Amino acid sequence: MSLTKNEIKFIKSLQLKKFREQHQQFVIEGEKMVCELINQSKFEIKHIYITTDFDENLIPNHIQKTNISHKELDRITGFKKANKILAVVNFNNQKDINYDENNLILMLDDVKDPGNLGTIIRTADWFGITQIIGSPNTVELYNPKVIQSSMGAIYRINYVVSDLESTLNEFKSKNLPIYGAVIDGESIYKSLMKTKCVLVMGSESHGISDKIKSLLTHQISIPKFGLTESLNVAMATGILLNEYKR
Repeated sequence: MSLTKNEIKFIKSLQLKKFREQHQQFVIEGEKMVCELINQSKFEIKHIYITTDFDENLIPNHIQKTNISHKELDRITGFKKANKILAVVNFNNQKDINYDENNLILMLDDVKDPGNLGTIIRTADWFGITQIIGSPNTVELYNPKVIQSSMGAIYRINYVVSDLESTLNEFKSKNLPIYGAVIDGESIYKSLMKTKCVLVMGSESHGISDKIKSLLTHQISIPKFGLTESLNVAMATGILLNEYKR
């Protein structure tokens, strides 16, 4: 069955944020990512497009699927080189903050780079963190680069977009310690983070905003021993999560 011009136009449009938001749908590509998608329950799959060299027995009968040629897949992919399968997926908008989370809750203050966000989500999943709260100005979860760099971790993380100021005030009312990564904070190697806490990471260029910094209960940092000026926010998050778990 061939793709229609309208289908091609629609799927390609989902590479752009405004159309993803308009249709409340996004694209996931590649064998590993889509196979994991099939076996999760968080996101509803709208349609799957597969080439003949993909084993369609892996796709449950209740999921709509269309067999297409490699040439057609090349027309709708966002990859430089298409990979056998593409899924159109509905947004998951049924997400709430769990204020009773007995674990570290990660909060992102205007992280802009999609590769960083995807890597942070993947790293958080590695360390067993299940909840991330992003500011409204943090890069969109459904950006294709976020999806790919998360390597399937978006299926397991509860990612919520929320106003950080009001959310932090709610956490403070519950007496949760709020840690924030800043340049001149106390060394993470001298700090003992509480099991139940919030960790705020700032933007790549400006760090944590002054408004959010004023709500922190603990300012922490990663000591520098070399000459490099700064750390990538995703790398810094990984170091701090490792210290938290240690």
